[in-house]
Formats: sequence, C-alpha cells, structure tokens
Amino acid sequence: MNGCKAARPCRNVFDVVAKFMTSMLPETQGELYIYSNSRDVLDGACAWGGGQAHDHIAPDSCWALRRGRGYRFDARGISFRCGHVNDHPTTADVEDAMCIPIVAHGDTVGLLHVTYPPGTDAQVAKDGYDFALQCGEHISLAIANVKLRDELHDQSTRDPLTRLYNRRYFLEAMRAEHATAARKDQRFAVLSFDADKFKAFNDNHGHDAGDMVLRAIGDRMHELFQHGETPCRFGGEEFSVLLPCVDADIAMGVAEVLRAGIEDTRIRYGAEELPRVTISIGVAVYPDHGNLPQDLLNAADRALYDAKAAGRNCVRLVGRGA
Repeated sequence: MNGCKAARPCRNVFDVVAKFMTSMLPETQGELYIYSNSRDVLDGACAWGGGQAHDHIAPDSCWALRRGRGYRFDARGISFRCGHVNDHPTTADVEDAMCIPIVAHGDTVGLLHVTYPPGTDAQVAKDGYDFALQCGEHISLAIANVKLRDELHDQSTRDPLTRLYNRRYFLEAMRAEHATAARKDQRFAVLSFDADKFKAFNDNHGHDAGDMVLRAIGDRMHELFQHGETPCRFGGEEFSVLLPCVDADIAMGVAEVLRAGIEDTRIRYGAEELPRVTISIGVAVYPDHGNLPQDLLNAADRALYDAKAAGRNCVRLVGRGA
C-alpha cells in the first residue's frame, strides 16, 4: 500500500484498496465506505469481486460502527445483518459478512464491508474474518497516510482563515499558467482587490469582526471560483484571482460578478449585522499588460489603485477608465 499517491478525493488509494482486497481475499466481494465531510453519511468509495457499493449508508445502519469494532454476521449462528446489508439488492441474502471500521489517527473514517458467497465453509469464513481485520489495519494505515499528506499539503498551500490558496501557491500557479500561455499563445488574467476602508472597519468594529469579513469574502470566492480558477488571499485584506484562458472582456465580467457578490453579502457578527462591505478590483491580462508574472501583478495593482481613486466599489482594467 506504500505506492498510494494521494490526492483529494483519495481516488488512487481507493483503486489500490480494490486491487489489494481482490488479491488478498479473492473469493470475497465487498465495498469500502468513507465518511462524508458532514459525517452524517458514509459515501461508497470502491468495490471489488463484483460487489456494488451503495451511494451512501447511514452510520447507524452498521453494527460495527455502532459498536466501535469489527462485526461478523453468520447466518448459522445468532447474529443480525446490518441495515446496509438488508438494504442492498445483492447482499440481502448473504450468509457470511463482516464489517470492519477504518480508523485513521484514532478517528473512524470509514468502513470495510466483506461478504463470502453462499455455501462457504464456516471455518473458511471465520479465518477470513481474522484476516480481513488485518487487511483493515493496512487500509487504515494507508488512508491515515493519505489524510496526513493532504493535511500537510493544505497547511502549506492554504490560508488558515479563509481556506483560500495562499500567496506562495498563487505565485507558483501563476508561473505555471504563464509558461502554458506563452507556449500555446493564450491569454490569462489576474484580478487584484481588497476590502474598501478595511483599516477603519477594524478600528470601529474590532479585529474579530474584521476576520468575519475576510471569511465571508473567502466564502463567496469559494462559491464563485470552482472551475479551474485560483482564488487567493494574498495577505491581510488583499486578495487575487488567477483566471486561465480569458480575455479582457471576460475577465472584466468575472470581476463585476465578484464585486456585486461581495456587495450583496450580509455578514452577522454576534447579534448585529455588520455594515456593508465593498471591494475595489484591478484587472490585468497577459500579454497585453505584462509579459512576466510580476509585471502582470504590478499592472493589476495599478488598476486597483485606479479603482480606489474612482471612488471604490468598482472594477478597473489597466489603462481603461470608467
């Protein structure tokens, strides 16, 4: 399992789990489930041996998750099928099944469900249960390593307050986009903006309220930029967005949607609603406004200053007035 290359979602490790279980318990079929971010359901991650994973299962539908340890169902003895087994079209009549919690760093993150075909010898199934527990430990370790890698990657590339990309990641992404655009003769754009009169806002309402504003801006950016853009908190109240493969008109349209979206955002702090927050945005496009990444950033900043000078809460393109 050491060859797992992690990415979120952990698609690669799930593929390896399916191959691993097919190799280790070839006479079985089964599924792996992983808790969703909300932890109210587990999502089907992969299956093997002809198994079919539910899209979702409820945590309380599994005896192993309810008990906090492995659980084996044996139709020859006194035991009960898990609810997710009864609800499954291909396993409702299973005679031998086992459910094994997947634990990473002391936290239950998923479930391994394994079934044997009807007529399997009872001792074979029992030995298989013991072996499946060991398989579950290996899978737990692999997922723990993937989660740790993801967490470390997030810490190195994300701003902890807004969960936007940080300055370092943004500059790396911009250099990569610049290299691609130069090679393929394409355009891309940079938006540079900040919250208007943010220092006065902090002075009047306190830094905690200021943090609420920054989080709200970050939340709106997460909503708007989900299709290959790179939204970033550059530092303090300064933000940037990298827009690949766009010209000036498209970039200006995106910037206006962002400006209006922030203006429409209502932010509550405690029992009160904070004053409306606005932003001023500068737009620069490669290669029109700079041939190098730093030149483009400087150009976008100049356009931002033009937006401030024009009265704030507006968008300006480099070299273009209102």
